[in-house]
Amino acid sequence: MPLLVRIRPNLPYLALLALGAALVVFAGRIGGELRPFLFGGGLVLLVLLGYPVVVSTVLRVPVLAVTADGVRLPLMGVRLAWDEIAEVRWDVKSSATRSMPVLLIVPTSPAWVLLRMRPWLRSEGRAHLARYGTPIVLPDVSLDRPLKDVAAAISNGLPRDPS
Repeated sequence: MPLLVRIRPNLPYLALLALGAALVVFAGRIGGELRPFLFGGGLVLLVLLGYPVVVSTVLRVPVLAVTADGVRLPLMGVRLAWDEIAEVRWDVKSSATRSMPVLLIVPTSPAWVLLRMRPWLRSEGRAHLARYGTPIVLPDVSLDRPLKDVAAAISNGLPRDPS
């Protein structure tokens, strides 16, 4: 049975989505020079945050799928066979206010993965590659499965070292 992981929006995610909707509505009610900026900003928030939620929850497309063939990240546009995964490891993503664990899926060819990523995700992938050594970084937020389950499923699928 494959492991399928979908987005489960948390409160801050939903708050930003609501802010985008509020900006679009507010921009529709006012006139003036700020209208296009408010509308554009709200629309950007709605598209960037709403697209993954709608695709993952309504259309039931997983964020990550661990199958007998390997690992798929459909929203990212990446598919890795088992022999294309070098390792899975943990790291910590630190911000000014807190630290959170992240799961790193390290491909054997990170440059190839960057080319396969959706164009609007490539700059984030390059930043992750510079920081973590891999373009595939899964934070422990907004997912319907714990990252330790994902790590275990991927580790179980990786080829064993014969030594």
